[in-house]
Amino acid sequence: MGRLKLILGGLVVLVVGVIIAGVAILKSTDFNQYKGEITEQAKAATGRDLVINGDLELDISLSPKVRVSGVSLSNAEWGSAPNMVKVKSFAAEMKLMPLLFGDIHIVEVALIEPEILLETNKAGKGNWEMGPKEAKAEEQSASSSDPAKLPAVNKVRIEKARFIYKDGVKGETTSIVIDTMEASADDLDDPLNLLFKGSFNDHVVELAGKVGTPEDLMNNAPIDLDLTLKAAGAEVKITGNIQEPAKGNGLNLALSAKSDNIARLAELAGSQVGKVGPFEMAATVSGGQMKYKVGGLNIKIGGSDLSGDITADLSGKVPQIDVALGSKLLNTKDVTPQSSEQASAEPQKPAEGTSAKAEKLFPSDPLVLDGLKAVNANVAYKAETLIANDFTLTQFTKKLTLKNGLLNVLPAFAMGGGVFDGQVTLDGRNSPAKLKIDLTGKDLGLGNSLKETGVTDLIHEGKTQIRFDLNATGTSVAGLMASLQGKTLVNVGEGKIKSSKVNFLGGDLITGVFENILPSAKEGEFTPFSCMIVNLDFNKGVSKFDKTIAMQTNVMNVASSGEINLANETLDVGVKPEPRGDTADLGVNVGGLASMVRVSGPLSNPGIGIDAFETAKAAMGVGAAIATGGMSILFSSLTDKALADGDPCATALGKKSTSTAPAATENTTGEKQPASDNPIGGLLNLFGKSK
Repeated sequence: MGRLKLILGGLVVLVVGVIIAGVAILKSTDFNQYKGEITEQAKAATGRDLVINGDLELDISLSPKVRVSGVSLSNAEWGSAPNMVKVKSFAAEMKLMPLLFGDIHIVEVALIEPEILLETNKAGKGNWEMGPKEAKAEEQSASSSDPAKLPAVNKVRIEKARFIYKDGVKGETTSIVIDTMEASADDLDDPLNLLFKGSFNDHVVELAGKVGTPEDLMNNAPIDLDLTLKAAGAEVKITGNIQEPAKGNGLNLALSAKSDNIARLAELAGSQVGKVGPFEMAATVSGGQMKYKVGGLNIKIGGSDLSGDITADLSGKVPQIDVALGSKLLNTKDVTPQSSEQASAEPQKPAEGTSAKAEKLFPSDPLVLDGLKAVNANVAYKAETLIANDFTLTQFTKKLTLKNGLLNVLPAFAMGGGVFDGQVTLDGRNSPAKLKIDLTGKDLGLGNSLKETGVTDLIHEGKTQIRFDLNATGTSVAGLMASLQGKTLVNVGEGKIKSSKVNFLGGDLITGVFENILPSAKEGEFTPFSCMIVNLDFNKGVSKFDKTIAMQTNVMNVASSGEINLANETLDVGVKPEPRGDTADLGVNVGGLASMVRVSGPLSNPGIGIDAFETAKAAMGVGAAIATGGMSILFSSLTDKALADGDPCATALGKKSTSTAPAATENTTGEKQPASDNPIGGLLNLFGKSK
């Protein structure tokens, strides 16, 4: 027994002696002498130059440590910078015992202040695509069929890193700064803990949670996820599992997100939009084998909601997207970006007779018809209530189908007791594309629709009929507008409108016109109207019309003639008012000279001015009255009354007017206006004499 102990003791001393001798030899070895061999091997494997400026250091223990500083890897020949990777310091700690059996088990890898540049050239090739130029296909095939065994790693730590991605195709740059990033697991079969703190495009980003186990990740086995991402005021959570993570198959995930302003999320992608929110979202993501589903989608933005399912089948030659969504309430104000500065800013009107610099409304860029063929889709949306620009639409539906380049849209809704429906078709199967618009609105109640949203001081009543029957062909939006053929009709029935808020119809332009032709518009009172008509026929993008735009109010008949040219994006329209009732006794008077308005210029920003021809006629009429002692006014008044259109809306609709003299109407206070005096009385009044 004593001899056995002596033998075992001797063996232990021998082993320890060998280890001590080995450690002493390793510690006395200058590993810098192997730099050349290391860089040569890197060059052979990657085709790039590896530079090691610092010393190679090795700490010998049961957990040996390797450290090196000043390491860089050169970029692709076409790259925008000399180096693809630069690292201030690299360190790795590994276990000794597995090394004795040919296995590599790394306890920790640490990268300090790495700078990594990933970029693509204009052809889309990435600088991370490496390999020796002389590598043969059969050698590459052999190496790929027998991949090297990956080392086991317990922890990866990165500090003060900077990643830059340059997209050579789009010309965009994305920057990621990492303050701290850790991925760690106690053992290979324990969950991998993730921690990330840094910034993306100058926005602070934090990520924390667990992702499967290192062993599962290496073997493409099912993994569990439990992650929380915080960025730009938003919090996103992902939980669930993936059966085949490397292939993206077997997804079974639950998503949730919330944000006080989702516009801040858009800034992560470099987009600048106004405030939208608050926002909440929940959904599940499932599927695999190139077929995926977003189910149970539930979104709340402000007071609006959206729910439903979205499926995508990417397995075929042409992807198929199916969308079925619905809302109890969707208010466009909740989902439309709007900055507080823009909302509070007062609109600026162009100076009289002038217009701002013209901008094209219709883009001339070629329609991407191949894009219409790149995907097939069925989209169905329903909303119990949809609010757009304060108008309430109920039973709103929109069905969209896209197949092989043929797009069909079927909108329908109820509004203030009336209904609207029709079809819009864009056929992009061949070039040029063909557009057809067939829309009808019956008894749409403008005033009633506004009342439902609490707007009671804008329009009262105003039953409206709408008919659009148009078609066009073209290779761009501008081309479609330039070839537009067909009819448009908007017929608004009796009601009254708040003149001071009439700009909802068309902004500063309409406000300027109304201020020039409607007395009550200047006084800021309600203006009763009998009708408003826009009846235009288009031929090759041009509508030349004569009195087919008209309005009749309590004090004025207004008719418009002119030309709208969608091809040139210009208009030249005269708006001529004619007084009604006792405002018409003397025909055109000096105070009415400025009431003859002409709207002309580019569609994007036309100017409002005086109609020179009509004003000259009126001025000559006043001069003639003075020269003839008032006799010209007598005959002019008789002629104007004989030729006056007492029903301009009937004229605009192509119907024969049933009245040729202005009728007595109610004023804004509801009091009856007396019938017009006869011309003789008007003539006597001109000379200061009573009847």
